[in-house]
Amino acid sequence: MPAWAWLAVFGLCIAAALPVIRTSSVTESGTELRALEAERERLNSEIRSLAAHVGQLGSLARVKEQAVERLNMVPARPTVVLEVDQSPPARTLPARFLPAWGEALSGAQQPSAEAGSSVWRSIFDVLIYE
Repeated sequence: MPAWAWLAVFGLCIAAALPVIRTSSVTESGTELRALEAERERLNSEIRSLAAHVGQLGSLARVKEQAVERLNMVPARPTVVLEVDQSPPARTLPARFLPAWGEALSGAQQPSAEAGSSVWRSIFDVLIYE
């Protein structure tokens, strides 16, 4: 058989095999696509299931149940609000909180008790009440 005949037979075989190879590749891609679509549907279903579960966990009834069971919480008692229509009493600092003049001024001349008391009271009023 001449060389050109072998070449022609080989060319026909390749020409016949190309559509089969292409069809096989497309079929394989289609199968992979269907598997991926099935996986996507499964994941979407799982997402919906988890979202429902999260909604269930966050429900007020479940939160209350967990607060009572796990944290030993109890419902709050009713709050009583009292309104007072009087102004508060004048702020005065008890004498026991004022330092003795002998400790405060070492060796200096002590001012009168009344003047010192008003100075210290004003200082303590600023420090404590404001």
